[in-house]
Amino acid sequence: MSADRDDPPARRWPELKLRWALLALGLLLANAFWRAVTTHLDLRASGYTTPFARPLVWELSSALVVWVLLWLVKAVVLHAPWRGVRWPRFMAVHAAGCVLFWSLHVAGLWGLRIGIYRVAGWGPYHYGETLPRIAMEGLKDILTFALLALLFHLLEARRARQARDLAAARLETELREARLQALSAQLDPHFLFNALNTLSALMYEDLPRTDRLITALGQMLRDGLEAGGPTWPLAQEIAHLHHYLAFLEARFGERLRVEESIAPGLGDLPVPRFALQRLVENALKHNAELAGRVLHLRIEAQREDRSIRLCVQDDGVGFGPGPVSGLGLDNLRRSLDLLYGSRAGLVAGNVPGGGARVSLQLPLEAPHD
Repeated sequence: MSADRDDPPARRWPELKLRWALLALGLLLANAFWRAVTTHLDLRASGYTTPFARPLVWELSSALVVWVLLWLVKAVVLHAPWRGVRWPRFMAVHAAGCVLFWSLHVAGLWGLRIGIYRVAGWGPYHYGETLPRIAMEGLKDILTFALLALLFHLLEARRARQARDLAAARLETELREARLQALSAQLDPHFLFNALNTLSALMYEDLPRTDRLITALGQMLRDGLEAGGPTWPLAQEIAHLHHYLAFLEARFGERLRVEESIAPGLGDLPVPRFALQRLVENALKHNAELAGRVLHLRIEAQREDRSIRLCVQDDGVGFGPGPVSGLGLDNLRRSLDLLYGSRAGLVAGNVPGGGARVSLQLPLEAPHD
């Protein structure tokens, strides 16, 4: 159990699955019949002539009530899982569930037996001396509740592990495709054509800058090809972005102005690969028709409480009416969902005075394993 969790898990309620419910009913009825046989034999050995139907009713009524209360036990497990809550909450929820299980079990079996005795014409049902009998049922119910809770904890852990494995496999597939898409974007004929055109135009005028751009292009391709996880340090993301911006600035010249505001101390924090490059690409695509006009880009990386905010803002035409979407932004949203779930988000919209702004809010915690 995690010792550093304060927030209770999201409330979940057991799902009714007919196949498993029938299987549980069959097992409980089989166990009840077995216990009825042993009880009958014990009564015969003690000299009683009680008909077999009586212990059978006793055990079947108890089993049926336990079957109905399986929902309660699983609800307790889902609301206080072994991993995810602190010990005080875990013990309190399970203790309350056990007392409720005990109370409902005694009341249920008592009521069933009274009704069955009346219908069968066996006369009134004598439960015995109430307090000792309830105490006896309580001892059995504590053990029954503990065993059922343990079983549900194990099944829930197995389900969670399978879900994590499935999510990890899906994430690996998505990230592999994302890396290939990122590499394909870098190898896009238009990008390479523009890059080579830029190098051709500069090589006779500014050989040192041409050499730097060739190095930047090589590093960009290396970033796309190298193996690695879905994230890397913000410092590497900024370095990769600088290589990309070097080509943009060489191509557009004075028509593109880039301003950066990177808060200190964030370089080691993990961010999704190529996130800022995708935001810059999105800004350029939305302002492709601004021929002859200077486009200002502002790139920000700031820490806000327990999150990191990455932002790209431009002073171009802004987004049109309706939902803000596009292949680049949609892929980025999907990557964030796979990596962080609901802990991260992408917000896109227009800014006063003209232009657009796209922000990523990323948690400081590591992505999903």
